[in-house]
Amino acid sequence: MALAADPALNAAHAFATPGTLAALEPFPGGHIHAAHLVTYRRGGTTRFLLQQLNTRVFPHPEQVMGNIERVTAHLAKAMAKARVRDLDRRNLSLVPTRQGATWFQDADGRVWRLYHFIEGAVARAAPRDVEDAAAAAQAFGGFQRLLADFPDPALHATIPDFHFTPGRLKALEEAVDTDALGRCDAARTEIEKVFATHGLAHALIDAHLPTRVTHNDAKISNLLFDAQSGAGLCVVDLDTVMPGLAVYDFGDLVRSMATRAAEDERDLSQVKLDPGLVKAIAWGYLKEAGAFLSSVERALLITAARVIVLEQAARFLADHLQGDLYYRISRPGQNLDRARTQIRLLEELDAHAASLEREVAKL
Repeated sequence: MALAADPALNAAHAFATPGTLAALEPFPGGHIHAAHLVTYRRGGTTRFLLQQLNTRVFPHPEQVMGNIERVTAHLAKAMAKARVRDLDRRNLSLVPTRQGATWFQDADGRVWRLYHFIEGAVARAAPRDVEDAAAAAQAFGGFQRLLADFPDPALHATIPDFHFTPGRLKALEEAVDTDALGRCDAARTEIEKVFATHGLAHALIDAHLPTRVTHNDAKISNLLFDAQSGAGLCVVDLDTVMPGLAVYDFGDLVRSMATRAAEDERDLSQVKLDPGLVKAIAWGYLKEAGAFLSSVERALLITAARVIVLEQAARFLADHLQGDLYYRISRPGQNLDRARTQIRLLEELDAHAASLEREVAKL
C-alpha cells in the first residue's frame, strides 16, 4: 500500500469508486503517462487504471478529456446498436470523479483520470504472425468505421499538426540549423537521406482527402487482445484521437508492423519489409474500413505508409539532435538508431511500392 502522501493515492480517492481501496501499484508499459493499477474491495474486487496525464505533451487536458468522453460515448452507443458482445471490454470506460467530472486536477496541478480496467486482456509489442497483424488492422479499421458518422462539432486537435509531415521536416531543419548538442556531423548521412525524400511529404496533403475521426497513433501496442481467443478486443490510448486522414492510421499500422526488426535495430540488414505482413494489414484494415473509404483513399494506402515512415524518421532524428526530449531512451544514440531503422524501412517500402499497390488493389 502506498503512503497517504502519495499523489496517486490521493487522486484515487477523488473518483467515485465502490468499496474500499485495497491496493495501488505502478502499472508498467506507458511511454507518455504514468499509470497505476488500483484495486477496490466490496464483496469481490474491482480494478481500475489510474493515469497521470503528461501535460507537457498534452498541455490542454480539458481538450483531451473532452475528446475521449465524446468518442467513448459514441463508440458505446454504436456498439450497443450493433449488438456487439462483451461491450464492457470492447470500449474504454471513464470513471467520474465524486463531483461528476471525467478528470481530476490535484492541488499541485497534476491531472488524473481513471478507467475501468479491462480484465482478461493482453497487449502485444509486435505481431507474432500475420493473424495478429490482420487482427490489429481490423480493429483500427473498425474503430474508424464506428466513428465515421461522428457528429459536429469537430474534436479538438490535441496535438496540432500532429501528422503534418512538411511541418515535421521543418522541425528537423530547425534542429539541424541549431545543432544545440553538436550531433549533426555524426548524423549527416541520415539527415541527407531524409531531406532527399522531402517531396513525399506533400503526397497526402496534395490529394485533398476527406477529414475523418482517426486514432493517429495506430499500432499494435495500442490494442488490447483477448487473452483466451487472441482476437482484437479494445483500441486504447485515445489521447490523439482527433480529426485527420484515415490513411494516416493505415500508414502507422504498416510502419509499426511491416518489419520484424526492432524499432531501434542497430543491424540494418535485419530491417526487411515483410510483404506478407503488409498484405495482412491491408486485408484486415479494408475488411472494416473498406466500406467508407473513397477510391482515392484506397489508392493512396501504400503511399500513406511511406509518408508516415518518412515523418517518423524525421521525428526520431530531430529528437536525437535536440537531446532526446520527447522519446524516452534507454541508451545513448537510441533515437538515432530509431531514425535509421525508419529510413531503411522507407527504402524497403519504396522498392516494393508498385507490387504492394497491385496487391492492395486486389482486396
